[in-house]
Amino acid sequence: MIRPNAIKELKGFNDSPYQILTVYLGSDSVQAPSAEVLLTQLHSLIHQNLSSEQRVTFKSDIERIEKYLSNYIPSARSLVFFSAAKQLWEVVDLEFSMPMSLSVNNSPNIDQLVESLQNHSKYLVLLVDREKARMFTVEQGEIVDRSQFIKGYVPQKIKATGRDNLLNQSDTNFRRNDNLLKQHVDIAAKAAAEFTKTNNINFVIIGGHAEMFKKVTDSLPSNLRTKIVAELVTEVNIPLNDILIESKKIAATII
Repeated sequence: MIRPNAIKELKGFNDSPYQILTVYLGSDSVQAPSAEVLLTQLHSLIHQNLSSEQRVTFKSDIERIEKYLSNYIPSARSLVFFSAAKQLWEVVDLEFSMPMSLSVNNSPNIDQLVESLQNHSKYLVLLVDREKARMFTVEQGEIVDRSQFIKGYVPQKIKATGRDNLLNQSDTNFRRNDNLLKQHVDIAAKAAAEFTKTNNINFVIIGGHAEMFKKVTDSLPSNLRTKIVAELVTEVNIPLNDILIESKKIAATII
């Protein structure tokens, strides 16, 4: 996750009187790369891009990055380091893959970071069952907007033990339940539209019981409906973090 105001602060180092080392490390795989993989990438980039003189100049910066990676617990797909002795030290971890690179300049190399952050904006997870709806937005692997919760009022499906039980339910009751269900889904879709009104949502994952997916999709406004990329079969009541983990697995295959 990138620290608030980090980009703004990094821009403040443009045209510095000293040189800045910028290193991008990461992996295209869905899983976060290990510390060993990242250290290997770092040493390969140093060998390919730094002269002997530059290796001496940035010795302390390289050692600081090595120390960070040696203690690193895999949690992100990419890491970006900005280092200039005592003047600058910034580490950014990202949930999406970035091309490896190493550069030395009087300005931090933030162009590809800024572009990637713009391209990997928030996504929405919308969960709906017959009783409730929950929704949250995720950015760089973390929930950044508070989840919403809607009390439902739709009767649960009647579990028939035989044809007689089924026949005992009048057409009027079935129609009433269907109408209530549609109202419930429409309310959830309207809430999702309101919830994302001021957010730049890149894609949408809908979840819950499979029987609800088409109903939810049809009820969503076109700006959200066209961004649906996956369906997640799950109970809506499970811990939010469990749903987040499953959504991140899906997101990793998309971004």
